[in-house]
Amino acid sequence: MNDTLNLLSQLRIVPAVVIDDLDQVRPLADAMVAGGLPVIEVTLRTPVAMDAIRMLVQRQDILVGAGTVMTLKQFEDVRRLGAQFIVTPGLDEAVIRHANYRDLPVIPGAVTPTEIMQAQNLGVKLVKFFPSHAFGGLPTIDALSGPFPDMKFLPTGGISLENLATFLQHPSIFGCGGTWMARREWLQTGQWQRVREACADTATVVKAL
Repeated sequence: MNDTLNLLSQLRIVPAVVIDDLDQVRPLADAMVAGGLPVIEVTLRTPVAMDAIRMLVQRQDILVGAGTVMTLKQFEDVRRLGAQFIVTPGLDEAVIRHANYRDLPVIPGAVTPTEIMQAQNLGVKLVKFFPSHAFGGLPTIDALSGPFPDMKFLPTGGISLENLATFLQHPSIFGCGGTWMARREWLQTGQWQRVREACADTATVVKAL
């Protein structure tokens, strides 16, 4: 578990990707790795998501997570496929306790003080702040870091290449998630060079900090 979180803390970016066709998997991963961003969160929003995770895990050159995980069955399904971390849109005690039992990192969604307290009491030290822009973004995270100094945040939603550095410079922010480096429409139209360039630009921002 710690090895995965340590690697994520170095990369500082979690690209959330929607895959509609398995033919997208190989060129997508090639472009992301070539761009210096060897990490992906495959969201469970399409019928091929599970098979995409399986294919990506087999590569062994990219850190593979599963996103939009909402049930214990989904958790177990992606764990068996070899997913290295789990991201949930909200806070589910059963999933968190199961993740601890399985020793698999889970990043649950939490945006209110109540949810963050619940997460903290379950031993969680990193939460997904989603949708970031709708809940106030950086000013809200800054305010929450006062009563929760030990909690780290992974804001997603409203993050872009333009504001990425500002978010990453905040001491309570572990990293950022988003779709700007692998947009769904780029995948659907085979714009792999744009993916590679966006990943490279993102990696450059991280390295400059």
